[in-house]
Amino acid sequence: MCKYCLECDWQISTDDGYTEKEVSEKAIEHFVETGHTVDSLRLPPPAAVLEN
Repeated sequence: MCKYCLECDWQISTDDGYTEKEVSEKAIEHFVETGHTVDSLRLPPPAAVLEN
């Protein structure tokens, strides 16, 4: 899972060694501190997507 800011260069990912819970918590913290919009991208794609 990757979370990234639509307004600045902030991003965090499970690829960086964080759990999904930590990634979500850090994204919320970024929003609260900055008011910036955060979006997410699931890494890797769910198995159902890979099969289709």
